[in-house]
Amino acid sequence: MTSCSRISVEIRRARPLLGTIVEIRATAPTATRAERAVQAAFAAAERVHALMSFHDASSDVSRLNRAAAGHIVRVHAWTHSALRHARQLHTDTNGLFDITVAPALVRAGWLPRLAAPLPGPGGSAADIALLADRGVRFRRSLLVDLGGIAKGFAVDRAVAALRRHGATAGAVNAGGDLRVFGSADEPVLVRRPDAPGCFQPLTVLHDSALATSAPYFAVRRIGGHLCAPVIDPRNGQPSRQSISVTVRARTCLLADALCKAVWFAGADEAVRILRRHRARGWVLDARQPGAHPISSRHAA
Repeated sequence: MTSCSRISVEIRRARPLLGTIVEIRATAPTATRAERAVQAAFAAAERVHALMSFHDASSDVSRLNRAAAGHIVRVHAWTHSALRHARQLHTDTNGLFDITVAPALVRAGWLPRLAAPLPGPGGSAADIALLADRGVRFRRSLLVDLGGIAKGFAVDRAVAALRRHGATAGAVNAGGDLRVFGSADEPVLVRRPDAPGCFQPLTVLHDSALATSAPYFAVRRIGGHLCAPVIDPRNGQPSRQSISVTVRARTCLLADALCKAVWFAGADEAVRILRRHRARGWVLDARQPGAHPISSRHAA
């Protein structure tokens, strides 16, 4: 779709990527510049996918999971950055966000089983050592999955590519991980956890990002209970709650990670986590109508 005005051109494109459909919109002074910006944004998202996929044996994440216990693995600068953010967010959330919950996702069937035995309990993101020259070493046996922030990281890199290539406004939407920039406002509707075909009006984005964690079509029956692919790092158990959590923040990576932390936080802890990062959150509960702000006191 292409629309023109006297001063700018907007184009929209979509591709299957990151396990979802990635939609990119760009406004630029010319159609050529807008097209180049969109292509660069897709290339950035594809690069993140190649680096951080749990499923791809050649990705940085797979190489780390095979060799990083006691060994140094050199990774791409973007992977190193994502790990640094993940480790810091693990600290900021008192462990409620943790990329080392991968063994629980494997056992439940949400991630593929690997050839090596799964690590035992006790490890956390605090056991990831980030070294000079993009080196990474696990201080103990770990299995990491960047799925909790990789989509958000990809959206942020795609937005950076749009801006770098001359887009004056735009948006990147990766299956609900959304970031917008420029003058336009973006209304946001979120699927209800009890009725994914129904959408709940939530907020309006302006120069900000948003992410949602929800089971939707990924619920599994485990031990007689319907469970969501959201793992509590404190006990390694999947959530049984039929809810969705949405967070608005300054970056999509941050919004993506905070959704998981807020999911398991008590009310006071959720407020503290969101306030620390100047974020805002909402919960949709299958048992209650409407969207419920986690706190109306957060800075947006």
